[in-house]
Amino acid sequence: MNDISTVRLVFAIAFMGAGFIFMFLSALGILRFPDFLSRLHASSVGETVGIAFTCIGLIIFQGLDLVSAKIVLIIIAVMIANPVGTHLIGKSALRAGEAETAGKKERTE
Repeated sequence: MNDISTVRLVFAIAFMGAGFIFMFLSALGILRFPDFLSRLHASSVGETVGIAFTCIGLIIFQGLDLVSAKIVLIIIAVMIANPVGTHLIGKSALRAGEAETAGKKERTE
């Protein structure tokens, strides 16, 4: 391997690793946050950024070709669909009155 491909591989691994960390922390936030809207926020932001970083790492690993263009289209679709879907889920939960009570532990006194 020459120096350019080694540097490219290191950057690809770094971006994919960062994507994995964001998605892992997103899953951890879903488990740890107390209420529904906080969990929804953690999943939305973490997954969107994690998928973007992972796809950027795949583009760096692949090089510039048709597959990279398709991965860019996937990134754009995720950047549009994930926040919109999360907003709609949160808005419908608020309208139904479920967002305030979902995930909260009941006190027994």
